[in-house]
Amino acid sequence: MKPALRHDATATPIVLAAIATGLLTMMDGVVKGLSGTYAPVDLVFMRYVGGTIVVLPILLVVRPPMPSWDMLRAHAMRGVLVLATAFFFFTALSLLPIIEAIVFSYLAPLFMALMARVVLGERVSPATGVAIVLGLAGCLVIALGKGLGSEGFGRDAWGVAAALAAALTYAAAMVLLRARTGSDHIVGIVTLQNVLACAYALPFSLAFGDPGPLFVSAWPALLAVGVLGTVGHLVFAAAYGRAPAAKIGAVEYTSFIWAAAIGIVAYGEYPTIATIAGAALIVAGSLLLLVKPKGGARPALAVEDAGAAPG
Repeated sequence: MKPALRHDATATPIVLAAIATGLLTMMDGVVKGLSGTYAPVDLVFMRYVGGTIVVLPILLVVRPPMPSWDMLRAHAMRGVLVLATAFFFFTALSLLPIIEAIVFSYLAPLFMALMARVVLGERVSPATGVAIVLGLAGCLVIALGKGLGSEGFGRDAWGVAAALAAALTYAAAMVLLRARTGSDHIVGIVTLQNVLACAYALPFSLAFGDPGPLFVSAWPALLAVGVLGTVGHLVFAAAYGRAPAAKIGAVEYTSFIWAAAIGIVAYGEYPTIATIAGAALIVAGSLLLLVKPKGGARPALAVEDAGAAPG
């Protein structure tokens, strides 16, 4: 019998998700800096080579249980979604400003809530629903402030399409992650994610890219991306193991706040009034996630479904 997934009613899952979001947004900032020089397919390969280098020593220290065939099958499927997400999002970063790519990625929690309802049987509480609405309202305010009207969308349709595709595949990957965190060790999950995605990306990089110059001239960025991505996903896995997917997914709206901070510190880019207003809505939505449902009821979750969904 597989252990039931945890439902931590404290603020811990929210804090973990916010930290993980910050780490992964910093990783996106590093990738954005390289996207003008290197192809997305090479950047994806670099990201998971770096992740594999960083996670293997952690694996040797923690020594989680050997993966079962069921775990390997499940994460082999999720690895395809992880790879697709990285490729679509890195493509969007190469075509759009980082803030625009992040704004479009905010559709992921909506996809996540729907998938979690269908795949995991999780209920979406009224507070979480309002949080998602506030987050989307914040995205709209920011988008309008950035001029993302009809002209903005027409400016780079491919970038928008790539960002939307990344949001969809990311939501699917995170719901499958939620399904496995009740039975799989976190370090084992992140190790398989990096190793499998690296193996999947290698032939595409060799066939359609040129990874040699990237690894020779940008190896510090390789290590930075590996550390930020691996630690970020370890923390995210811990968060998803403690709370429903819709609740944790909504916290990812705070990536805009992290991106604004990175812009100020690294590039001297200060947020506009629209940015501040949108961020305020996003933060308000995230705070609503701390509200407990009446009676302290927990979301419905079938343990059997959690174990069977990835297969």
